Amino acid sequence: MILRRLATALRKQDWVTVLIETLIVVLGVFLGIQLGNWNEARAERARGEQLVERLYEELTTSLETEQACTVRMENYFATARDASEMLRTGELGEGGEAAFREQFLKIGPWTDLCIIRSTLDELQSGRIALVRDERLKRLILQFHEDVDGVDTSMANLGSVTMDTMQVLSGELDYAWSGETRRLVTPFEDMSANPAVVRNTETMTLVLSEQLRYHRWFDVKLRAMQQALAEYLGKDAREGGS
Repeated sequence: MILRRLATALRKQDWVTVLIETLIVVLGVFLGIQLGNWNEARAERARGEQLVERLYEELTTSLETEQACTVRMENYFATARDASEMLRTGELGEGGEAAFREQFLKIGPWTDLCIIRSTLDELQSGRIALVRDERLKRLILQFHEDVDGVDTSMANLGSVTMDTMQVLSGELDYAWSGETRRLVTPFEDMSANPAVVRNTETMTLVLSEQLRYHRWFDVKLRAMQQALAEYLGKDAREGGS
């Protein structure tokens, strides 16, 4: 309709009408573009909020699992520490040699960080631009860097653990009953073997460092979850005590 009127005005050389109709067309195009941009911006804000909400939910769950993982690490460390002390002093603890052998066989496992990081990685990979709050954006990126750093350190310590356990295995004798492994090297021989004593101490130190990383990460995880809770207007205590 507008184009028809514009064509008619041109034929009649009605320049005022031509100008008005042209302005209407230009204004309509401009408003259409602006409306499209506004809708796209609103959709991006919604996607950003959804990502922040998902990250909050994942970190809230991670708080609970990380607490359990830290407790396991405390147990692994305590087992190695007590066995190392008995070997160093040459004195068995309660339960005698049988209890020591059972305890020594429990040395070795460790627990990596217990975090759900799918949304965190998604944000870091480029979608962080959808988060409009600049402070929150910086916190998320820094937290991702912290997680990567601790993961790398834990992996390096895990390599030390594997190498140390391999050395210990070469110094000790084992017997198998079905799928059950038994330590048969006498405690007295283990305590008198410098390689066994030294490598058990190494295991203790490595597990101590891994436990330290878990405790440090727990602080970082809580701080990040708290920041997300404040941004979303939620109670951070939902993530545990």
